[in-house]
Amino acid sequence: MLNIYEKCPQPRFFTCGCLENDGGFLHIRRTLNCDVLIFVTEGTLFITMNDTDLAVCPGEYVLLPSGTEHWGTKPCAGRLSYMWVHFSAPKTRGESCPESGFAYLIPEHFTAADPGRVSIIFRQLLDYQRQERLYTEMLPVCTLSMLLMEITQQYLAAGNEHEISPKIYNICQWIRSNCQKKLTAEMIARHFHYNAEYLSLIFKRETGCTLIKYLSRTRIDIAKRLLETEGISIKETAYSSGFSDEKYFMRTFRKLEGMTPMQYREAFRKRNINSK
Repeated sequence: MLNIYEKCPQPRFFTCGCLENDGGFLHIRRTLNCDVLIFVTEGTLFITMNDTDLAVCPGEYVLLPSGTEHWGTKPCAGRLSYMWVHFSAPKTRGESCPESGFAYLIPEHFTAADPGRVSIIFRQLLDYQRQERLYTEMLPVCTLSMLLMEITQQYLAAGNEHEISPKIYNICQWIRSNCQKKLTAEMIARHFHYNAEYLSLIFKRETGCTLIKYLSRTRIDIAKRLLETEGISIKETAYSSGFSDEKYFMRTFRKLEGMTPMQYREAFRKRNINSK
């Protein structure tokens, strides 16, 4: 579900904080009269909302809307760290952007395209709440607004650009964040609690390509950036972009790019020379 906070440049800020737990944390059962945004930086938060079990991993967010009962599904297995903020703003609920007017667009569970940027703004929000300054009341509000705008920008830049649903957008972003690890269609489906065949079907329906092709495309995009860097061999490029076999990497690269990795590297060098 996409939460749309419409025509609201300044949300109402209540409080924020950071949870640090070494193991066994279980979120209490409660219903609040404000929205809660949680950004996990380490470990996995297991939480249930609207009878939907969620596993929120590092670099992922969960938005707990006002009036929604939520509770810990099970204790975390190891260390858990996340930042949170309580806020409110007038909103409508839907799956599309408003035609006009200012709006924040916040999916209920999604992966940050650039978690580093969001982490910086979130930590700034925590810092402003602790300090006594001339603009103590306004600084957290403005920083919260920046945080929601950054999340909206990342959502629009990736998911909305391709007109895909928030759930498929989340999967795309998770693949991008984890593509350098060993991944299969079954592993991706298991992470999001789907049957592999069903997920592959709806993924292709919305994106036009299979899970494996999208994974390969994402890895090749990483490989291209590495090939543009001097001093990194083809073998190192293959392993660093998520391929466990150099020959398979070279076949995949040629299939998707129409040239070999070495030809791409040489072409990039020529582009650099011609651009000077």
